[in-house]
Parts: sequence; C-alpha cells; structure tokens
Amino acid sequence: MKRISVLVLLAVFMVSIVLQSAAAAGTNFNYVDAFAKSILFYEANWCGPDAGNNRIKWRGPCHIEDGKDVGIDLTGGFHDCGDHVKFGLPQCASASTLGWAYYEFKDTFIAKGQDEYMLNILKHFCDYFMKCFPNKTTFYYQVGDGDVDHQYWGPPELQTNNRPAYYAATPSNPGSDVAGDAAAALALMYLNYKDRDSVYADKCLTYAKDLYNFGMTYRGNSKGQSYYLPRDYLDELMWGSIWLYVATNDKTYMDNVDKLMVEKNIGGDNMFNDHWTQCWDYVLTGVFVKLATLSSNPKYKTIAEEHLNYWQNGIKTTPGGLKYLDSWGVCKYPAAESMVQLVYYKYTGDKKCLDFAKGQIDYILGDNPNHMSYEVGFGDNYPKYPHHRAASGMLEGPPADEKKETPERHILYGALVGGADINDQYHDNVNEYVYSETGLDYNAGFVGALAGMSRYFGENQLPEATPGIEGQPTEYYTEAKIYKANNQGITVDLNMYNIVTAPPRYETGLSFKYFMDLSEYASAGINPSKFTTKVYYSPAGAQISAIQPWDKDKNIYYVEVTFPNQQLYARTYVQFAVNNYESTLWNSSNDFSTAGLTDAYKKTENIPVYKSGVKLYGKDPSGGEEILYGDLNDDKQVDAIDFALLKKYLLNTDPTGINLRNADVNKDGEINAIDFANLRLYLLGKIDKLPI
Repeated sequence: MKRISVLVLLAVFMVSIVLQSAAAAGTNFNYVDAFAKSILFYEANWCGPDAGNNRIKWRGPCHIEDGKDVGIDLTGGFHDCGDHVKFGLPQCASASTLGWAYYEFKDTFIAKGQDEYMLNILKHFCDYFMKCFPNKTTFYYQVGDGDVDHQYWGPPELQTNNRPAYYAATPSNPGSDVAGDAAAALALMYLNYKDRDSVYADKCLTYAKDLYNFGMTYRGNSKGQSYYLPRDYLDELMWGSIWLYVATNDKTYMDNVDKLMVEKNIGGDNMFNDHWTQCWDYVLTGVFVKLATLSSNPKYKTIAEEHLNYWQNGIKTTPGGLKYLDSWGVCKYPAAESMVQLVYYKYTGDKKCLDFAKGQIDYILGDNPNHMSYEVGFGDNYPKYPHHRAASGMLEGPPADEKKETPERHILYGALVGGADINDQYHDNVNEYVYSETGLDYNAGFVGALAGMSRYFGENQLPEATPGIEGQPTEYYTEAKIYKANNQGITVDLNMYNIVTAPPRYETGLSFKYFMDLSEYASAGINPSKFTTKVYYSPAGAQISAIQPWDKDKNIYYVEVTFPNQQLYARTYVQFAVNNYESTLWNSSNDFSTAGLTDAYKKTENIPVYKSGVKLYGKDPSGGEEILYGDLNDDKQVDAIDFALLKKYLLNTDPTGINLRNADVNKDGEINAIDFANLRLYLLGKIDKLPI
C-alpha cells in the first residue's frame, strides 16, 4: 500500500486548485523563452552518430566508435560540459533531475510546446544508460579520458583520439551512486513515457529495477578521475528508491529509503541539516522534498522545510542578491534550488518558495548589477565566450591552428554559465572557466526552475526566435599579404579558409591558384621554365606546381598550391614563393593575384579556391559569369531549388523532371559547386552518368 497520508493528499489537491495564477504581478522576463532555450543546450551537447538530427544543425555525428575497446556499442549520451567526456555522475544525476522536472511540470512542457524536445532528450539519456548496462553486473559509466580530452580544443566531430571505456561498475569495483541515479532516471522515464509508448516505458522500468538492485547489492562509490569525486552513494540509492516506489507502488522501495536513512544516521529521531542542494553529487534535497509529500513521517517535512528556510534566509548572499553556495558554478546552485522550491510550492502553496525562485531566476536572467543574462542567447546582453568547444568551433593545433579566444562560431543557446562571483563580478572569458564553464548538471535544475517559472509567471508568453541553430553553408576564401617582393620574385603569406560548420568536418582536394603576368619576361625572351617555385612553410604539407600557362597569348601564368591527401579544416596557412634568380625583371604590380595586397593580411578574390578542380571562391583572369557556389536564388542556402533552377536554365525544361531532393551528387556529404559542375556536365551531355 502507498504510505501517503490522507492529509497530504488533501493538501496537494487544495493547493493545485488555488495556486495556478499565483503571481502574474511583477513579471520582468519572458520566462517561456528562457525555458525553451535552456532545453536547446542538451541538443548542443548531444553525442553519437545521430548528433545533429535535431534542431542544432551545426552539430553532426561524433564519437561513433565509443565502446569499441570493450566490444560493445557505447555511442550516444551527452558530453559533460564544454568538453567531450561522458562522465558518470553528472550525466546520471542530470538525467534524473531533468526527468523529475518533466514529471512535476509536464503540463507546462506540453502547453509551451517543449514536451517533444524534452522527451527526445530524456530518451537519448535512457537509451544510452541501457546500452551501458549490457548485463546485470556491469555498468559502463565513463567514456573518454578526461586528462587527454581536456588537451584538445576543437569540435567533437573532428576529435580523433581514442576514447576508452574508462570506468565500469562491477561487483569488485562498484558504483552505487551512478546506479542509483540512472535507476531514478529510468524509473522517471517509465512514468513520463508510459502513456506514449508502454513497451519502451516497461523496458526502462525493467532496467531501472536491475540497476537499482545492482547498486544496492554491490556497494561503493563510482570514480571520476580527478574531476568528479563523490562523497557517498546513499543519497543516490534513496533517490532511485523513491522513484521506483512511485513507479511501482512497491512498499519495499520505501522501506529501503528508511533503511538507507539509518545508514546515513538519519534514523529514529535523528534530524539532518540539508544545506547543500541538488547537483551532480547530491540528490538528498530532492529526496527530502519528495519524501515531504510522499511519506507520512513528519520528520521529512521538517528537514525539507529547514532546508528551504536556510536557502531563503540563512545562506550567504552576494550584494546583488544571488544565493552563494560555492565558488565553482555559482549560478547552478540557486538555479537548482529554485526548481526545488518551485516543486515544494506546487504541493504546498508556500509563497515564500515562489518568491525565492523568482528572485534567483530574475537575477540569473538579468536583474543583477551587471545587467546581463547568465543564460547564453537570452536577452540582449549575455555571455559571448562560454567555455564550450563545439560552440566555439575553433580548432587549436594542426591543421587549423586557430585560437579559442577568437569570436565563437555559434551561439550556445540556453547554456547556463558558472556566472558571477561573490562580488557579482563576471569575466566573459573562455579561458576563465570558473565563470564561463557550462555543464549538464548546470542546466538540469535550471530547466526545471524555468519550467516552474513558465507555469506560474508565463501564462501568455511564447518562445522567441533562435536564429543560427541551422548553421551556415561552407565559406571558402583566401587572405594574403606580401612577405617579400623584389626584382627577382615574390614571397606570399596566405591563409586559405574552408569554414565548414554545419556540421564541422575535414575536407580533402582543396587548392588555390596564384596568377602572374610575365609580359616583362616575354619581351626579354626569357622562358618561363627558368622560374623556381617553392613552399617555404606549410603545417598542412602543401605542394606547389611549376609555373603553368593560363593564357599564353597574354603572358598570363599561374602556380597551383595543393594539399595532397590532407584533411583540412577552417584555416590553412602557407608561405610560398615564385622567383627568377637569373634576371631582375620581376614586377609584381601587374600581377592579377597581387592586386590590392600589402604587407598586412587582406581578403582577396584574386587568389581563388578550388576543390577537385572546381572553383568554389574567387575570380580568375578570364572574367565572365560563372556559377561559383550554387546559391542561385540568393537565399543563403544551397539546395534542390538551386539545382532545379540550374536544370531549367540549361535545358529550358520543367525543373520537376529530375529527382533533385538530395542534390549531393557525388555523395560526399556536402552540397557545393562540385555537384553543380557534375550536374551541368551531365545535363549538357558532356559526361554519360553522374558520379554517384
């Protein structure tokens, strides 16, 4: 039988009637917009072969061999913070907190159109946990070496180092904490999903029971290298017990909570001052808040309310009003606590809890001394440099040698950063990660808090636009400067760019051409074969051709710099030279590619970029109208519409005559000028078939 007192049930029923319209007065922010954006963060941290199969199109498949070292599929799950390790405790705790948020505020998720997104995220968590539990005594809970991973700054799609299945819970190396949290997440998935897909929900419940039994039987803490060091595992086992009790109505689970409390020395008349709050290594706050509404034991309500009062009145507070628990991830604690207080308000109608949450969330969203939001992408003033490799899009080290301090390529919508310090000061610096770090557990309580705020303050609010999540077409260009020029030749420094961001990937077959006018040598009867060409420096292994004729009648020649078999991304640096040491006739002023160049870098169209011989960017000396990249209707998108327009132009026929839905003619994963060139040749009868 359920141990839920009649008085508790009556109180919950009465509160649900009277508090729905509790506090429209004083609304300062679009809480629904903040709520919707906070969910997007998890799509940006998505890991696996299906990354990018959601709203964040600047993400793509990554880490598709996770688990290969142990012979099982461990792909999936979520990257931890701004790095790419899949750590155990923060992932399991975050999944359970998010599941709890959906359970408590399901109607708000549905009403505000966020239910499909959230359920998709929760399912991705649970699919991964079930993969990680291939038998009843093995639970893989960390993939990737944190020390190795943290040395890499670049998009996850480009990360090539081996990612070991670093930790697994077994009878001899237990992980009761990760097992308890994962069991809670799976039990909550059963509750949240059973009316949608009962077969999947039942599967989650079966795994939840087995994981829970595994954690209860083989006791001990998980590991997390030096990054996540747990205190104890009893709270996570209680957390799993509670949600299995709610899911099954099996009294055994609630009895286990009481037994675990005794182990924690909270049995009998012993009380407990619960002054921390919900996070990756601490779920006791959630335990007591749920027990206060589930159990007839008044002790749990007393502990819960002492906790709520401490956060309202006793905890240290910054001058601007933020509740301050710890120096690392300052904002995540009051965000999580706001969720806790809103859940308690839902059941009791205690307005002090609602006022607390509003004050803390308003601070985080912009009502603070810096007048900035600590949720990326929300409002007009928010962090521009969150410590997040995927959003940065920059690749330090070869081949790009970019700097992470440069402007980030993507907006990490919805990410809660660590935030301001005890003095309300914030440093928007990607390297100062105490301020700018993001994380799975940072956003977990934040999502729940914003769901509650949307319920009680956002009745007539809607999400705003989130431009940029679709990504942009690949951008190709060159910038160059004259390193040295004299009467015997020229040395050029050049950066060639192939900014592939939707999603990031390496490219091969790229080259550029440098054009010269050698009329002064022709007049003197000097043969072009007397010229030397050389690459002085190229981290990407560039090779340069001999001088080639472009238009002999006009004495126009070129050299082509190629990168044989090299995978390139974003920025490729080359220093190259063309010289004739047997004469002193060189004159750079009449060269096509030198036009406008100085001793400072300048973007130039006169050094065009090619891929597999097809020009993607720039101009050559021939002039004339060309289809360069393929965006024929200038909508900043290359797609089947452009292909249909090209077909109609070339054949003057109905553009629906050929199936062009994909438009990636050569199946290289990208729609670009190479596809256009091949299609053009095919339609004009120059080639017999498309190179599919």
